[in-house]
Amino acid sequence: AVDLFVEILFEEETDARVALAIYSSSSEEGLLEKPLTREFDVIRTIARNRQAGHYNAYTNISAGMEVARRELEENARPGAHRTIVLLTDGQANRPGSRSEATAACIDEAERAAALGIPVLTISLGTNAQPSLMQDIADITEGIHFNIPGGGSVAAYEQGLREVFERIAV
Repeated sequence: AVDLFVEILFEEETDARVALAIYSSSSEEGLLEKPLTREFDVIRTIARNRQAGHYNAYTNISAGMEVARRELEENARPGAHRTIVLLTDGQANRPGSRSEATAACIDEAERAAALGIPVLTISLGTNAQPSLMQDIADITEGIHFNIPGGGSVAAYEQGLREVFERIAV
């Protein structure tokens, strides 16, 4: 999905910049892997090397959202359209219990919404929480895209392409 997003940015020849924030660092907090940049190939390479469980087995979605929101608040170009793309193949399980982690995601979605930052959510696989991802998208006036388990990204490529093209221009 990240490869497809980067491909579309190249195709559209936009002035877009992309950052990569992750929600599963060794400290169980969010981590800004790459600040806003036009080096899309670097984003692609880092994302490919940060597969599930890279730092630990936990999923602190709200912390990743917070890192992404702060990067946009502090470093987005004035007047640029700010969007968070949230891709997860797991369930929110940090900080605290699942219910606390889910509440933290909703709180962070409300912070993004208050700043006018939509969140495009992509839930990937059988362990994802599509209902939470839909809630985050709804709160932020974003879009949710679900890729259920047993399918491949290639099987959903056209739908993802349409969603990515909407936000890439």
